[in-house]
Amino acid sequence: MRNVFFAALLYVLSLSGQVRAENIVFSDSDLRNEAENLLVEWVDTLLTYQCAELNPALDGGILCPACARIHGRIGDAVLPLMYLADKTGNDKYLIAAKRLMAWMENVHRPDGSWMNDVHVSDWSGTTVFAAIALYEALHYHGHLLDDSTRNHWKQQLLEAGEFMMKNPQMYSRRMQGKMKRLNNVNYSASVTYALQALGGMFNRPDFQEEARIVASDLKNFFTENDCFLYGEGPKIWSPTKNGCLPVDLGYNIEESLPNLAYYALMADNQELLAIVERSMNTHLEFMLPDGAWDNSWGTRSFKWTYWGGRTSDGFMGGYYALADRHPEYLEAIRRNVRLLRKSTVDGLLHAGRDYRASGIPACIHHTFGHAKALTAFLELPPVKATPNKTLPRDAEYGVKFFRDIRTWLVAEGPWRATFTGYDAEYKVKGTHPMGGAVSLLWHAQAGPVFAATMNQYTLIEAPNMQSNSRKYLMSGTPRVEMVQYGTIYSNLDDLDTDITYTKEKDTHNFHVNTHLVDIDQQTPIQGSIPVSMDYIYSKQGVTIKMDHCPYSAYMVLPVIASPSDVTEVGSKNMRIRKENGTLEISCVNGHLKVAPTDADGRIFNPVPGFSFIPLQVFPESPSKKIIVKIIYN
Repeated sequence: MRNVFFAALLYVLSLSGQVRAENIVFSDSDLRNEAENLLVEWVDTLLTYQCAELNPALDGGILCPACARIHGRIGDAVLPLMYLADKTGNDKYLIAAKRLMAWMENVHRPDGSWMNDVHVSDWSGTTVFAAIALYEALHYHGHLLDDSTRNHWKQQLLEAGEFMMKNPQMYSRRMQGKMKRLNNVNYSASVTYALQALGGMFNRPDFQEEARIVASDLKNFFTENDCFLYGEGPKIWSPTKNGCLPVDLGYNIEESLPNLAYYALMADNQELLAIVERSMNTHLEFMLPDGAWDNSWGTRSFKWTYWGGRTSDGFMGGYYALADRHPEYLEAIRRNVRLLRKSTVDGLLHAGRDYRASGIPACIHHTFGHAKALTAFLELPPVKATPNKTLPRDAEYGVKFFRDIRTWLVAEGPWRATFTGYDAEYKVKGTHPMGGAVSLLWHAQAGPVFAATMNQYTLIEAPNMQSNSRKYLMSGTPRVEMVQYGTIYSNLDDLDTDITYTKEKDTHNFHVNTHLVDIDQQTPIQGSIPVSMDYIYSKQGVTIKMDHCPYSAYMVLPVIASPSDVTEVGSKNMRIRKENGTLEISCVNGHLKVAPTDADGRIFNPVPGFSFIPLQVFPESPSKKIIVKIIYN
């Protein structure tokens, strides 16, 4: 049953770097055990939410405690259920899988597709992900099923393949219609694996030929300098004035690149595999030392969860498939799995560190989506590799510039930072910071200090996001802003920003000339308001300077602090006590004020799920200069 994929996988790996006999190797059994233990915890918790004997419209579905409904993509959980049924021999998992797929009839359409949600979203492009989960469940564990169930599931898979073939407007990379509109690239990337796999299962060469065509087209959707896969946004035909195209790290690493890797291995497409491998290496540069994925800048970062993505699957399987020659991939999986465990409370994966402390329930989507991803990697044969327990961002390399996304990564001493002027936009405005912004600041002992959010929180994908249930909400990105007649103007949406980077010894300076605009890039009534700032990084910390603060404007520093953190705030300093030290924000010029907060003294932003203290910094000298230092002692 497993021979098709495994044979191709092992063949390709054997061509490109088996471990030499004389090298010391280690097994990944500990990693697999960690992942499997977490998987069992997640799946057993999911089963406590599975409906039984209530109503045919509910029975077998798994209710979401945060959204008070059954998500239409819950069928993806069929893979972890079937895996555990096979692994443990416990019939409860097999029975749950059958009942779950019976509920999925509620979102199954006559055209062979599955809807994203019942009466909430009739989008059916996600059929490709449902098909992959069901294919792998049958491919690896179909022998557990009775003939009637197995044949029914296979018939639905065949119909899903036909649907994908008949709807190129959802999956193709060819121009569609007069507007030359293409769907987000994660659908195209994933359909290559789905159609290749289904073509093998059903002896359908036409499926595999379509997969080949889409894969061939996708080779043109990797950026020139850094090999980012692009297409998570509509403006793909020409770059911005700063040379940027729409890239989203979350969807790339958790869906597109893994599924392209599966396809390339299965089809023995060495040319595509080399491109995907290079792209995976580029994306790995953005994993933080604690196993988090830094998608503080991506076009779809409105679904960023620090550990990954809200409704995407996970990177583990695709990276694991290439770990024989990239042992650092094993380390990346290990660190991310441990972060996922830290983010799991009462058996459910929470979309951010401070959800529970802020009184926000966990959407079940994150748990079943990443249970699918953990299972996808556990399905693969164990690998051995030369030991490598370091990741790119562990090194104190100074600064790396990624031209295609106009973003710099800083690594000095214990500090890690992301500084961005990325100006490729999504379908709507304000999904990520632009305008020369610190989109992420992280310290080895303090953890995350700043983490960017949407410039203005909105439910861009309402069925796949959580609404804010607290009184106060604001952007979590450091910025300069002013409010005029109820409209917020800041540098975060400015498309006309100049950034100059210079280095002096171990000090890195980003000089920014930007402007205050609203979310639609409109200026205030008095016209353009320029702002000039410097961000200076060193081993000691970060200094932010503004030589002249515009009239009625102020600096905003949303400093991450859980509700349980002990804090001290004065007019010149703020201190946050951590386990191994104290984070301090001090004003050399200017004075501090805390904006209104909820009763716990914090503002919570659902993406990426941190609570923060909303510091405002106002000038106090005649020159209106502001200088702020951030250190950790």
